[in-house]
Amino acid sequence: MRRITLLIGAILMFSQMFSQTPRVLEWSIGEPEITCGTTNSAKKICYPLMVSISDDADTPVLGTSTMRFFYDDNLLENISIDNLATGYSESGFSQSASVFGDVFGFSSSEGVFAQFNIIDGATSSPLALSTTSVHVLDICFDLAGDITFPLCAPIVLDNNHLGKGNGISEDDGYLQNDAGVVGTYLLNGDFTNAILADDEVINYQWIDNGTTFDGTANDLTDRTGDTDTNNCIVDPTPTAEAGATDELTCTTTSLQLNGSGTGQGTLSYAWEASAGGNITAGANTATPTIDAPGTYTLTVTYNGCTATDFVEITEDTDLPVADAGSGGTITCSTTSIQIGTAGAAGFTYAWTPAAGLDDATLPNPTASAAGTYSLVV
Repeated sequence: MRRITLLIGAILMFSQMFSQTPRVLEWSIGEPEITCGTTNSAKKICYPLMVSISDDADTPVLGTSTMRFFYDDNLLENISIDNLATGYSESGFSQSASVFGDVFGFSSSEGVFAQFNIIDGATSSPLALSTTSVHVLDICFDLAGDITFPLCAPIVLDNNHLGKGNGISEDDGYLQNDAGVVGTYLLNGDFTNAILADDEVINYQWIDNGTTFDGTANDLTDRTGDTDTNNCIVDPTPTAEAGATDELTCTTTSLQLNGSGTGQGTLSYAWEASAGGNITAGANTATPTIDAPGTYTLTVTYNGCTATDFVEITEDTDLPVADAGSGGTITCSTTSIQIGTAGAAGFTYAWTPAAGLDDATLPNPTASAAGTYSLVV
């Protein structure tokens, strides 16, 4: 039979309502989110605790409940319970010594059993339950400094998988004298009559591996399941690429930089100019416009995790040399002469007037008519 623990700070009369089957509260872990602190190595992960109800008739809301779970404290440390639903609070938090890692197939022998009560705020701000999962709170940790990605860090909700789907009488936890996850709900605005739920769970990154297990983890040699190494969390740290070096000239007086970034979600961009550089537009886009030589540094950010890269923009404003040559005299015997001088690659040449020249775009065309010719380089 199910064992019920006394919730600290709350005295509840659970109405079992044997005339009808209790509704199922399905507890699960949503998509974890990793954020970075002042450095990319100081990362924090939050696992959102979600819950749904099998039947949302009669306006069900979440009642005071007890949450118990196991986590891998070789990878996760400094636990906190954050972002509780409005009006709800946490009390009675406690956790065990770090001894359950092998029992649950974690990354090492380091595994912790933790528990706390979710005190309902039904009278002031009830959390409406639905057949679609709703957010209750976040279970947050600092990531150990030496972790590697992909990160496979399970949260095992304490509802024995051997009793899964077998009703409220089998809703026990994994440990001896352990009631496991205990959820309640309230109906039709009656906040004095908490109904004990049939609790089911969906664990995060953890699977029953089919190992023979007698139902109670009362020995450190027991094996209940394994870390699921599929679809683990990838490193959220983005990458930044500031683009290729470019040059401003007398004719190219502004440039658009071609920055880019890669990451796990929506990225933000921020450019900073130094060493004389100047950004005229788009400083918070991947492709800003600039009009001065200098160093341009791109910072790409995702959830506080950052990456930087820089590009150098140079300037060539040296004026070219225009040399029309020394000229000459056209006579009856000398009917044409070559003007100008030998050119250089990368320059364009324009002579005026073009009439009388064999090619007005050459650095040293042949003139067959007398006159004054001007050269622009």
